[in-house]
Amino acid sequence: MALTVKELARLVGAEYRGDGEAVIESAAPIESAGPGQISFLANPKYKPFLATTRASALVVAPDIVTSCPAIIHKSPYLLFAQIIDILYPQETPNWGIHSTAVVASTASLPDKVRIEPHVVIEDKVVIGAGTIIKAGTFIGEKSYIGTDCRIGPNVTIMHGCKLGDGVIIHGGTVIGSDGFGFAPTGPGQEYRKIKQVGWVEIGDHVEIGANVTIDRGATGPTVIERGAKIDNLVMIAHNVKVGENSIIVAQVGISGSTKLGKAVVLAGQVGLVGHLEIGDYAMVGAQSGVAKSLEGGQAYFGSPARPIKEEARIEAAIRHLPELIKRVAKIEHEIGLKK
Repeated sequence: MALTVKELARLVGAEYRGDGEAVIESAAPIESAGPGQISFLANPKYKPFLATTRASALVVAPDIVTSCPAIIHKSPYLLFAQIIDILYPQETPNWGIHSTAVVASTASLPDKVRIEPHVVIEDKVVIGAGTIIKAGTFIGEKSYIGTDCRIGPNVTIMHGCKLGDGVIIHGGTVIGSDGFGFAPTGPGQEYRKIKQVGWVEIGDHVEIGANVTIDRGATGPTVIERGAKIDNLVMIAHNVKVGENSIIVAQVGISGSTKLGKAVVLAGQVGLVGHLEIGDYAMVGAQSGVAKSLEGGQAYFGSPARPIKEEARIEAAIRHLPELIKRVAKIEHEIGLKK
């Protein structure tokens, strides 16, 4: 789709500077964009590219000066997302059920649904209108999938799981596998499996990346609340609750029965032990280890995770340890404590 800068600005409700008749056909990164393309500047690290970019237009904050036409917004990244949706409209799928799909007679599917090759849908599954299920996906009995969902290829949704409306799940993810529950029968003896009889509930407009595992609850639900976004390769154990609009980045591991509040952010490779509570709006930095509950509204870092200012002071002190050890050894030698 080709639009002028003026037309794009009108469609997203923003002002523009420069040549409003410049034509935009696609989007690209600021460092590689060329004529006919639009990019954005949100991270200050990319400011040097303002002088060298060949983009036909940029989306920038009001205080940024550009040599090319610009669409102005206080949140350039957010506005750029709207522009992407305009330039790359979603195609209307061909609705229907592929001949190789296996759909139980007791499953409830609307006319407006797309079921691709080799999908398996078991008994008493309910699927909402506008949902697309890509090739090779399995949906277990008595599961519910809401309207306008996008389920990627080779996804597994085990029995009894519940997905809200507008949920996106990328390829290879497993929803509702057994939680890791085993009881020891004696010292050094075999472990007895504890049957996992719970389920998984996923709220509206949740997006889950590729190769994520979310275990079913041991007796109740594992819950991912509305608007949460989960990156690739995340592991969420049984009976965890992830609060609405939380962000969980790649390779995070959350142990059983931990509760995350609203809008919690866990950066890459954060690990949490079980039965914790993480308060609303808490942020935990990459590779941190969380061994106890954390209050909301603060940033944390380290292993064990501490308030980030405290952790920074500790790290600063550690950097001085080699010099401090030399000074102590010199003092001990001077006063005769050490030869």
